[in-house]
Amino acid sequence: MTIAEIAASSTLGPRIRLPRAFRVNAGKACAEGTVRVSITSRALAEEFARAAGAAAEAFPVAMRIFAFDLRAGDEVLARAVESGLPLVVRRAGEIIVSFDVQATQAFEFADSKRPIYTHIPGFNIQRVPAAMRRPLSNLVQSLASRRGRNGGPEQYRRLPLTAFEFVTLLLGCVLAGAGVRGGRLFEWPGGKAAAFVSLHDIDTRGFLRRREKDPLYRVERKHGIRATWFVPTAISGDRREAVDFLLESGNEVGWHGYNHDHRLPFRPFAEQRVAMLRDSRFAQQANYPIGMRTPKLLKSNHLFDLLDRSCPVLRYDTSFLRGIVPYPLWVNGRRSRILEIPTTVPTDIAVFNNLHAVPRSRRPEAILEIQIARTRQLLEIGGLISIVTHPEKDLTERPELLDVYDRYLAFVRSCPNVWFATAGEVFTHWTSERAS
Repeated sequence: MTIAEIAASSTLGPRIRLPRAFRVNAGKACAEGTVRVSITSRALAEEFARAAGAAAEAFPVAMRIFAFDLRAGDEVLARAVESGLPLVVRRAGEIIVSFDVQATQAFEFADSKRPIYTHIPGFNIQRVPAAMRRPLSNLVQSLASRRGRNGGPEQYRRLPLTAFEFVTLLLGCVLAGAGVRGGRLFEWPGGKAAAFVSLHDIDTRGFLRRREKDPLYRVERKHGIRATWFVPTAISGDRREAVDFLLESGNEVGWHGYNHDHRLPFRPFAEQRVAMLRDSRFAQQANYPIGMRTPKLLKSNHLFDLLDRSCPVLRYDTSFLRGIVPYPLWVNGRRSRILEIPTTVPTDIAVFNNLHAVPRSRRPEAILEIQIARTRQLLEIGGLISIVTHPEKDLTERPELLDVYDRYLAFVRSCPNVWFATAGEVFTHWTSERAS
């Protein structure tokens, strides 16, 4: 067994802030696979559960565990539930980690299942009138949410941690000590406690016709919010004047596919759409760094591999709902150069459709309560507060949902020490070296 002391930043990254350094056991691996972690100290277990919204055992993590020779006086603070192997040990006041921390950064995702309607030649779901499309979409989402879910607000208490974030939060609690809250774990510019990013999906041409008169746009201007607006290239017409009012007011514009066709992640459409992106105004250097969000959050390893290898202007993505801070996107088992900036606050229409156990008249208030509760969780540990809305009459611009967003922004603006940024600014901060 080889044990060496390390600084948190050398293993966890320059934006991680842990209370103190720890030591690592880099001995021979004795087990590998997905395990559940049990925190043996009741005080530490309660602290972790309070911060994460669920017990440590609720977050299965793929790990490579090292052999560890326990000595008299060693205190095992965390162990693998299945094997009992020690994962975190206190020895003479020092904390020793006995698994490969860096390996937990690998992030794998399954390809989305291709919707049946995308096999119809020439058919684009966005061309179906919203009065017909939206009720059907809401019904499908509501029925899907009933399978394996309770349909109440409690389903949103658990943070959507990646394996690496789980380990970071676990170490934060352990290194702070029992009975002492670990505090904020991530670093933001100017010593800010957390970062806030507003993301918007423009699905149809209505928003670009309304421009400054759009209700959602006006709500954000009221609260002084600069946002990132994801626009399909076909909707903008590849004309800067279509989005100039956004750029000139300090907002950012990103890519939302070609025409919001849900075929984007699948062959041969991925190749066609990526080629269109490379030839579009979005690929110009003046728009760097450029980010994207896939329509309907449909994803594939093939799409991101294609973007990573052949489209250097694409630097970040916002299509994942897992994670509480940015992280490198892994594609086909390898780390890509694309940074994932996840959505961390539940989206209004998605929550509305999931709350089938809540009366419809009560759902808008429940949405606001859920969004504020998640935001408070993220503020406490210093995470990224990112939310997606849609400037569409049948989505966020429904009066009751627009009111929720207005009140939510008022709450966020009342929170002290928050960095308000665009997704591109978050990308620049997260990928730059730590200032000396």
